Amino acid sequence: MTTVVTQEQARNERHHYRLPNGTDTWISSYVGVNSVERRAKGLPTRTPEAFPPPLEPIAFLVEQGANSMIPGHYHQADQFQVFISGEGKFGIKPIEGLTVHYAMAFTPYAPIHADSTGVEYYTLRNGWDPGARWMPEHREALKGRTKAYRHGLGAIPALIGDAEGPKNIEGVLTQVIVPAEDDGLLCSLFQTTGEATISGPSPAQGRGQYWLVMRGHCQINGQKASERSLVFVAPNEPAPTINADTGGVAILLMQFPKREL
Repeated sequence: MTTVVTQEQARNERHHYRLPNGTDTWISSYVGVNSVERRAKGLPTRTPEAFPPPLEPIAFLVEQGANSMIPGHYHQADQFQVFISGEGKFGIKPIEGLTVHYAMAFTPYAPIHADSTGVEYYTLRNGWDPGARWMPEHREALKGRTKAYRHGLGAIPALIGDAEGPKNIEGVLTQVIVPAEDDGLLCSLFQTTGEATISGPSPAQGRGQYWLVMRGHCQINGQKASERSLVFVAPNEPAPTINADTGGVAILLMQFPKREL
């Protein structure tokens, strides 16, 4: 059953974690129990799952400290990241405005540099991951997987309420961030400036969906959702019913690709 999690609820599970290189991060858990929360609560460690891991949504907000760097690495689960505030660089590309990054499992991606403001971003996965595998120390484990590498960045368009954002939308404005691929991978932004019903693709097309409210208010399957509320929808669930409030809503859909089991 889809359950909406608010930013306030996630803050109740906020934990500090210092990376091996000294970078300070604060992790707020939205969905599932991630490796940082397990460590903070003294829970037993979990070993890596066979790939692809069983469906298990794990979602959290990362606050990366100012003037810091997270080295290049990869994970053992597919993931999306949504950069929502702060400035820095993702590899050599500047972090400017709202940005979506997707990385398939075992795909190394570039360092994340935070400037004096620090950066905040969501990490959204559909399977368990035991933690970052730092490069180049873990390069050897990637042998034979290079054909599966896939990752990219997508800029999120201006949102309702922004000076350059859309005004007086008739119905629902759908903007593509990551074009749909044959295996179900996609990311789209839906926006309204008034009451409207938003319909997304069937979750059965992929391996799980996250819906993240970027601006405004709505109801998701009858549950109230405000800015930075998040919900996961499993592939065997129906598409959620999203009803925007009178002030409209901007909501981001991220769908994972299907994997051979």
